[in-house]
Amino acid sequence: MTFKDIAVNEEISSEETADATPRNKTGNEHTWKHRKKNGDEVYVEVRANHFIYNNQKALLVMITDVTAIINAEASLKKTNEEYRLANERYDIVANATHDLIWDWDLETNEIYRDPKGLWKVYGIKKNETIQHINDWLERVHCEDLTRVQNVILKIVNAKDENIFDVEYRFKKENGDYAYIYDRGYIQRSKEGKAYRMIGAAQDVTEKKRLEEELLNQQKAITQATISTQEKERTEISKELHDNVNQVLTTTKLYLDLAIANPELKDELIAKSSKNIISAITEIRKLSQSLMIPSLEDLGLLDSIEDLVESINATKKIHAVFVHEKIDETVLNENQKLTLFRITQEALNNIIRHANATRTTIELSNNKKRVQLIIKDNGRGFDSFSTKKGAGLNNMRNRVYLLSGQLTVNTHPGKGCTLVVELPHHLVSQLNF
Repeated sequence: MTFKDIAVNEEISSEETADATPRNKTGNEHTWKHRKKNGDEVYVEVRANHFIYNNQKALLVMITDVTAIINAEASLKKTNEEYRLANERYDIVANATHDLIWDWDLETNEIYRDPKGLWKVYGIKKNETIQHINDWLERVHCEDLTRVQNVILKIVNAKDENIFDVEYRFKKENGDYAYIYDRGYIQRSKEGKAYRMIGAAQDVTEKKRLEEELLNQQKAITQATISTQEKERTEISKELHDNVNQVLTTTKLYLDLAIANPELKDELIAKSSKNIISAITEIRKLSQSLMIPSLEDLGLLDSIEDLVESINATKKIHAVFVHEKIDETVLNENQKLTLFRITQEALNNIIRHANATRTTIELSNNKKRVQLIIKDNGRGFDSFSTKKGAGLNNMRNRVYLLSGQLTVNTHPGKGCTLVVELPHHLVSQLNF
């Protein structure tokens, strides 16, 4: 196709057709009417710039279909009757929805809102009290104000964005705060300047409340799951210690007696006896790890000290427990159990995977929270690419249940540091 195939003859001169350079005020921008392959005519905005390519003069042309924009501008010039019909449809939509429909004139900073939606969503009877944008901003919650202002400034100053949404808390006439979800669309001039914003606001307070209830239910489920796990561990521990361990011990005695009988192979019996002793030892270790620690008898500090001594006895790694004079009465049993289990799980992971020679456990607290830090000098790992194991996920679930925070700082070859922070007082409520 040539330029003549797409140009509408009555709008483009032969000279313009020859060099494809539109003639206008700036010399490189013009609006033409082009004919599409199917015969339809569309308005296009053409921008052209000269440049040198391979030592030759060249022309770079960008063509944008602006038919929709021109048609939209033409629609603004409709008759008064057409505007009346449009306003009537606007009122019908406002009555049919639970949202608050609003229209913001950016040149005067005044906002029109439909009366019914104003009361249903904002809890305000007269729009005049918040008609100006500054009056409206005064009712936005102080913690949300800066964020809302930044969203508005960003969309107004943007050149290629026209749709936005934001969530904030808004103060009603009765003093209560409602959670509002607001979204809007910006209209711009040819120069890209925003002059009007139209949108809808929705009261999502009830949705927020239901989300909070769901979160509390999830925490309760997590608590029940962990409690069940602890109970199952205790039952398994008792079963291994009272039944399986006794059977294996008796079997060992039988094998020891069999060693004295010459008709049996001594070497095989000796190896069997050695294996059984090893199995008994492993079962005892498993039993101790599964049983709920008697924190009420020993206390958190003594329980961790006992755990450290057991690890040091293996001589595989040197562990040190550093702690201040902590008042354990500020911690409830769930918090104590969580700190102990995390310490137990972390030390097991260090011994099995870290290839470390030393580790340090630090426990401290202040008026607001208790902090547990576990460091090792092992090989570390890449926290972004390494898949999270069941042990680390279990730690995160325990900390999440108590509204705490867990962070893992590690890099390959630089060891690992696990930090757990639990608040002393747990308050879970939604402030409106």
